[in-house]
Amino acid sequence: MGAFSIFGPAFIVCLSAINATMATKYFFDYAAEIDFLIKQGPRLTGSPAHKNLIDRIEGNLTSLGLEVISDNYTFEYMTPASTSEAPSLVVDGKQMEISSVFPYSGYTSEFGTTGQLINISGHHPNWELAKGNIAIVSIGNPPIPYSAGLETWDPAKEWVGNMTNPLIPTDMIGRTLTGAKNAGVKAVIFAWDGTITPGNSHNQYLPFKFPYADIPAVFTSGENSKDILAAAKSKLSATLTLLSSLVPNTSTRTIYTVVEGSDPKKSHNALLIVTHTDGTNVIEENGHIGVLQLARDVVMVPPERTHVFVFTTGHLRMPAFTKSGKATTRWLDDHPEFWKGGVGQHRAIAGLPELLYANTKELATITQQEWRGADPEFTRVSKPSNISQFGEGAALSDKEIPNISLVTGPSYLLSVWDGDEHDLIDMSALRRQVRSFQRLRKQLDIMDV
Repeated sequence: MGAFSIFGPAFIVCLSAINATMATKYFFDYAAEIDFLIKQGPRLTGSPAHKNLIDRIEGNLTSLGLEVISDNYTFEYMTPASTSEAPSLVVDGKQMEISSVFPYSGYTSEFGTTGQLINISGHHPNWELAKGNIAIVSIGNPPIPYSAGLETWDPAKEWVGNMTNPLIPTDMIGRTLTGAKNAGVKAVIFAWDGTITPGNSHNQYLPFKFPYADIPAVFTSGENSKDILAAAKSKLSATLTLLSSLVPNTSTRTIYTVVEGSDPKKSHNALLIVTHTDGTNVIEENGHIGVLQLARDVVMVPPERTHVFVFTTGHLRMPAFTKSGKATTRWLDDHPEFWKGGVGQHRAIAGLPELLYANTKELATITQQEWRGADPEFTRVSKPSNISQFGEGAALSDKEIPNISLVTGPSYLLSVWDGDEHDLIDMSALRRQVRSFQRLRKQLDIMDV
């Protein structure tokens, strides 16, 4: 204020003009970013669309004058089954609709794989029963109480009711697929029962957490599931054609940038602001929008503590990058200098990865105060359980890094959307969420450790 009084009104006018210029430079058009994501389509790990997004993020960061560092990886990429010809399932001469393909399960030749349909029941299939043939396994999407996996910091705001999400049952059954390969099964059909609609089972990119199994597997639903089970009872045969290919040494990268803290007493503490970049639709994943906004904020007003902005690859292909944990686990393992707190290392005091989690009571308190999200009148902060923490925030909790993370869990989160993806976005809620993260970041930058 003293400077204003010394330089007078002329300086104030000049300063306003500078601020206006800066505001224009650092303005981030959320709607344009959403349009870009929709235009790209699914951004499967290592795909051209995924690489386009990473390049775009890098361009945004460098335009702010930030140095972008890349961790470059190669992995074996499996082309989506629909790249050349749509998957086909023919039972007794009748074409059956395939709801989705088990990612990185396997593929067939152009002639397909033929065998008798063998119905195997149970959560732990006896694959030997279908040796040399095609196995059918019934799978359900039953309701699970929210309370089974979600706790809250405020007992008055505990989760009530049930959730149904195909991610959970596909993860459970997906663990068994290598057993089918080892038993000599030719292919597997997972038949959804009536607990999920054909619409909700359509084009799901699930499960996505398992190594390549070298056995083609697909999902069916609705009447198709009933017809296939009936065909197995009649000892009929089927032909599954699933064309794809494995592309070795496919490149992908995690990028990050570091903004050193301006306060010598605090700069050794680091805030990790993390999102992943691969996704199936405009909801999964658009977290880079919020992270780029926060990067713009600290360029305009230097932070007291060191900030590390991380855009990780591999969320949809975790086994290629880490033996356990999440995609962010790989970056944390590769870069202990930003979080571990040893000699010459920064110490991570908090993380903001992309349900709304806080893994300490103190972070839960400020999150409850500052957050205004999908419902601006109601905020529920969940506590990571001993069983799991959904989303990339779990990687930080595994390293005992305090974190606040945002995860969404609609049934279509991992589906490739056929309709207009603009219909999935609530821009007002998006802006409230970003503004909430802006307030939280400012608090974490200045508050006592």
